[in-house]
Amino acid sequence: MVPTMVTETRTVTVNVPVREQREGTRTVCKTVMEPKEETYTVMVPHTETKSATRTVCKLVMEPKEETYTVMVPHTETKSGTRTVCKTVMEPKEESYTVMVPHTETKSATRTVCKTVMEPKEESYTVMVPHTETKSATRTVCKTVMEPKEESYTVMVPVTEQHTGTRTVCHSVPVKKTRTVCQDQGHWEDQAVESNACNSCGACCGCGQTSSGCCGGCGTVAANCAPQTHKVWVAKPVQSVVEYTVYEQQRSEETYTHNVTVCKPEARTRTVHVARQVQEEMPYTYNVTTCTAEARTRTIQVARQVQEEVPYTCNVTVCKPEARTRTIQVARQVQEEVPCTYNVTTCTAETRTRTVHVARQVSEQVPYTYSVCVSHPEQRDVQVQVCKMSEQVVTAKVFHPAAPACSCK
Repeated sequence: MVPTMVTETRTVTVNVPVREQREGTRTVCKTVMEPKEETYTVMVPHTETKSATRTVCKLVMEPKEETYTVMVPHTETKSGTRTVCKTVMEPKEESYTVMVPHTETKSATRTVCKTVMEPKEESYTVMVPHTETKSATRTVCKTVMEPKEESYTVMVPVTEQHTGTRTVCHSVPVKKTRTVCQDQGHWEDQAVESNACNSCGACCGCGQTSSGCCGGCGTVAANCAPQTHKVWVAKPVQSVVEYTVYEQQRSEETYTHNVTVCKPEARTRTVHVARQVQEEMPYTYNVTTCTAEARTRTIQVARQVQEEVPYTCNVTVCKPEARTRTIQVARQVQEEVPCTYNVTTCTAETRTRTVHVARQVSEQVPYTYSVCVSHPEQRDVQVQVCKMSEQVVTAKVFHPAAPACSCK
């Protein structure tokens, strides 16, 4: 036997919930407010004045000597060297290309439009004028001048003094030193050989004489004696020389200048205003009437004829040509230059001074203050008291049906 699930239809009793309206009663607690008199204690404040003393810290200044350090500046002059860039020009050869113009003559032909005049007879209409005189009237606007007073504003210039500040440069002398090379040489006498003796050659021998050179055997002429002249012997000496340089220093100064300010001023004046008045005026005018008249005439008509004409023209052709040139090229060269500069150094210096030091001192000071004191007092007040009382209330109650059950 094998259990098998089979679907069968059976009749069962099921409790179906149905909503019904029913009436019932229930007890509800309702709050009812009733007046009741009760006694309570209130702390009523009363202000009383009392006297007492309190300790106050009073500031007392006392002299005290203290030591402090001051940095005193001292200026010292030092010497050093600085590197200066000096511009040196050097020649340099470079190549460049130049477009050299050349003129060439070329021949060609071109088409030229030539004007040819041909006679031609044509008919035309001429409007012949005829003059007629007519009369009419026209409205002319005549200008009438009427006086009218108007107000206008004039800007009246007023001079005011303003004060401003400007920067002024003053020349201040400053003493500096520099090294100068001086020539402290002297004059000396130096012997020089006579030119007259050299022109004669060597002196003659014994028993021979020469005019202007030797006087006799073993004797020398007076012009052959040694000569002396003064020669300056240089002695360069370097020394430090003090000189004054004027340096520019800027300072702010106050100055007063006049400024012209234009202020508006209201004025009145009488002007003549032009008014146009229309006026009828008769006049006579000539009317020219043109009448058409047919005429004939012979005119010259231009006609363009093309013609080939040879011509010669000059053409400029630029050809490149290489050339060389020498240019000056600037080059920076560094050079050490001696310089003198001032250095300000600060040296610590201890000094003594007397300062006032504040110290707190306790002192008893009387004062009066107000104290709020509370005293118990009996009073009657009206208060709300909550009490519970029974009351019948009608309400709708929902009773659900019993749940359905299935029986097998």
